Amino acid sequence: MQVHNGVSQLSDGAAAVAAIVSQWPRTKPSFIFVFHSTQQDSNAVAQAVEKHYPGVPCAGCSTSGEHMNGAHYNGSLVMAGIWSPEIRWQATVLDKLNSLDETRARKTVDQMLQNFALDRDHINPDRQFCVTFIDGLSMKEELVSALVADALEGIPLLGGSAGDDLKFKETRIIVNGKSYPQAAALIMADSQDGFRIIKHQHFLKTPRQLVVTRVDTAQRRVYELDGMPALEAYAASLGMPVSQVTADVAFVNPLLFRVNNELYVRSVQKIESDGSIVFYCGVEEGMVLEIGDHLDMPAALQKDIQSFQSAQQPAEFFLACNCILRALEAGKDNNFPQLGNSLQSISRNIIGFDTYGEQLNGLHINQTLVGIALGRKAA
Repeated sequence: MQVHNGVSQLSDGAAAVAAIVSQWPRTKPSFIFVFHSTQQDSNAVAQAVEKHYPGVPCAGCSTSGEHMNGAHYNGSLVMAGIWSPEIRWQATVLDKLNSLDETRARKTVDQMLQNFALDRDHINPDRQFCVTFIDGLSMKEELVSALVADALEGIPLLGGSAGDDLKFKETRIIVNGKSYPQAAALIMADSQDGFRIIKHQHFLKTPRQLVVTRVDTAQRRVYELDGMPALEAYAASLGMPVSQVTADVAFVNPLLFRVNNELYVRSVQKIESDGSIVFYCGVEEGMVLEIGDHLDMPAALQKDIQSFQSAQQPAEFFLACNCILRALEAGKDNNFPQLGNSLQSISRNIIGFDTYGEQLNGLHINQTLVGIALGRKAA
């Protein structure tokens, strides 16, 4: 595997792409990832990538922060090209998410498997994986993740929600030379050398639990926890008066949802004047949520990476989907350099973006870093 990448802070999308690929080989890569801020026009970016490498599968999205080789950027465009004869790639778009259903999701996956000359009897979750980039304002991440995961029948799935620099107006998805609103990119790969997926968060459960008892599921808005007004119940679980529950308090005390003994974060987006709580992820009536306890992010990341790496060699490439809430915390505490150094122990070739949510095997989550490592350097 060979990887070439680059970053540009030019606001002209076509010029930014041209500046990066001017340093790349002219031979066609196997796949291209591209992520851009709201400073670059998404259509121009998508068209420019196709112009320079026509026919090469490509996927990406708009962001709320960009990552390249351990450094963090805002207002930039980042690209990575992978030359990988040992990995087969393809990308397709799931548009019109409001009408996405089980039938369309399954047909899309069936077609992608057929493109690899695979059928469902020959799926190998140690070789095949999928990545999604989903419109981060669609509020359809739970739907897309669940439908695609079901259709994949065990093929690992991870990804992130597109951002728009916290403007909350429109996010864009790039697939194969085109930019789409209200859509999702679906990337499937078949890797001869396998892959490794990491899920990292810096929270631990506490004994305190709350049960969702009244919720507007479509709006992710919880009105009651434990039969009490949501804010009152949340404040009581923290042992403080309602008046002291600020955004910063909620930031370091998210609610956790347990699935198969794994914890997944449900972050508070905002607290409404009526005492209801709006979440960044889906919540349902009857869901049992645990109060999270905050850990030091750099120390927690380093510990998880050491476990992730074990005795294996660094990877050739790492794709990272990092929650915007983690990025805001890292910026506030000036932790980006330390976090970047830790990630570089996984791979020197890193590309990623700050998301409006993360996806892992059918679940939509928050305040998490999910990523995939490909290729292994020779010992």
